[in-house]
Amino acid sequence: MSGPSNAEVMEAITVLSEQVTRIADALQKQQDRKEYHSEYYKKRKVAKLQREAEENRLPNKDKNCLDGPRDRRLPHATWALKLKEFVDRGLSPYNFLTWLAWTWNHATFRHAPVTRSGGYNHVFCGMSGDKPIRTKRSDRDFTGHMRITTFTNPSQIDTFQNALWWNWGWQVLAMTISEVQGESWYQRLGDTWHKPMQVMQGGIGMYETRGVMFDQNERDLVKASKAYGMVRPTLEMGWGACLRGLFCKVEPFTVAK
Repeated sequence: MSGPSNAEVMEAITVLSEQVTRIADALQKQQDRKEYHSEYYKKRKVAKLQREAEENRLPNKDKNCLDGPRDRRLPHATWALKLKEFVDRGLSPYNFLTWLAWTWNHATFRHAPVTRSGGYNHVFCGMSGDKPIRTKRSDRDFTGHMRITTFTNPSQIDTFQNALWWNWGWQVLAMTISEVQGESWYQRLGDTWHKPMQVMQGGIGMYETRGVMFDQNERDLVKASKAYGMVRPTLEMGWGACLRGLFCKVEPFTVAK
């Protein structure tokens, strides 16, 4: 009795191969579905947590977030407790500025007060339906930072004085510092902490050195230049720290659990 021919063997192998392929495809589709559902529910969970977080955040006022009187809804006392934590951990005042800018921009309002794209800062100024409206500001117009060492004309004074970030200095930073400035532990910190905290508030911080008071609203070119020259390194470090905080993706300087 003769065995199967080569053609019959090849046909059987082809059929078996097709069956194996179909089984493999079915198993792959099953795995793909599992991965899809796993990723889908992960995204739903993240979206739910994000919605819950946003619901617990403050609704943005329907105007430029850095204009007008201070927002009394802000948790300045809570932020002041965080400052004490930074001191106890041996972190720097610039670290605190980074964290404060981050928490104000990312963990306080339903819509971030400031976003960044295309090399510009986009400042929240209201809503159109359910979408935020933003105005575009350069770093110079936003912080007042110019590549100068002295003021040589009134237009430079105007740029420096009208920068939006001074409003943050008194609405957010100054009100936070006011919660602890009478505490003995804060008073003992000395110039290492006091200088950047006061300078970044602008004129309301009333920082004075060598008989010169720093105030961004000073119009006299000579007086403004003298004060600016004394605080410029502190300002530049403070601006850099705040900008890093504004655009951090995650909360900076957290303690690992």
